[in-house]
Amino acid sequence: MKTFKEIETELSSLKSTNLADVEKYRENIVKANQALKIANEKLTTAEETADLEAYDKAKGNISTSQHAIELYQKQLDKLQNTPLVPKDEYNQMVSDIEKAADKLQDELNVKGAKLMAELKALADESNAVYHKADELFRVAQYDIYKDADCLVASNVTRITREVEYKRANTVRSVYLGKYLGNTFLDDMNAE
Repeated sequence: MKTFKEIETELSSLKSTNLADVEKYRENIVKANQALKIANEKLTTAEETADLEAYDKAKGNISTSQHAIELYQKQLDKLQNTPLVPKDEYNQMVSDIEKAADKLQDELNVKGAKLMAELKALADESNAVYHKADELFRVAQYDIYKDADCLVASNVTRITREVEYKRANTVRSVYLGKYLGNTFLDDMNAE
């Protein structure tokens, strides 16, 4: 199976060869246009001096330059619009790119699953801290402080506000609150 680097090298080679050929034909068109301009100037001079031989030669150069421009433009259009590879080779390139990308994603998924397992373990520890803090709050509030701040209604019903641990910036809140838990990475076997 080809790697991204091998595929990139192959694609870059094809692309740079095509771009070099395109540039070559563009330069040829510029040169042919310059030759056409010179031939037109010589034609004008030959007409002014009534020099048949120079006139004939200038006409020939104009014709040659126009044909060259036409030919180079056709080649340029062909290079810019014709696929560099046949359809089956293109399909193979697409397949190779997908396989290489899938291979890299699989490797990253395995690494991600390991990290998610570590994060989940930390989130479980963080969750245990929440539960322990709430348990200690209940003991402190009800057993030690005897819920002295509670309101007692006229029917002797005690109205209380339970103290809770509410810290938001924890591993638990990141793991649970940011929907990291229960992803496909959790289902992967972290090795």
